[in-house]
Amino acid sequence: MKLPTIMIALTTLVFLGCAPKSGFFSEDKLYQSALSHTQKGEIYNSLEMKASIVATYLNNMIISCRKQDKEVFLIAIYIDEDSSDSAKQGILNPAYHLSLDGAAPEDIQALAYDDDLIKIAPFRNRWSQYYKVTFKQSTSATLKMTYSHLHYGKVNLSFLKAY
Repeated sequence: MKLPTIMIALTTLVFLGCAPKSGFFSEDKLYQSALSHTQKGEIYNSLEMKASIVATYLNNMIISCRKQDKEVFLIAIYIDEDSSDSAKQGILNPAYHLSLDGAAPEDIQALAYDDDLIKIAPFRNRWSQYYKVTFKQSTSATLKMTYSHLHYGKVNLSFLKAY
């Protein structure tokens, strides 16, 4: 009695395990790509998080970014005690500095939370401010992004370029 039940269960497992993935279990290739091109860093002071940055390198994911001869990133910034002046909040906060291979951004575009570009970000939250940030093109195979504070220190993020 037990042997037929076990055989039926094993046969069912084999057929279900080999079935194509769809619906709830389908692969999301854009999400996987975004996740593999995303780095996160945090700046601390006395074990207290002061700022967080999540950067996704878009050149390896989006063909239109690759054609720009620029390095393009989707960046989420959260600052614990950010400025009350909206012109000095988030990535524009003068106490913080963002650079790629030592160079400042060429262009910073603030994004609304419902922007299509934010939908590809593997990590999203309502507390962060989102930006599309463009830097000059680098000849290096590894890009080094630095996010720093005047007193609290810095965090380095590394990205590999696909050629």
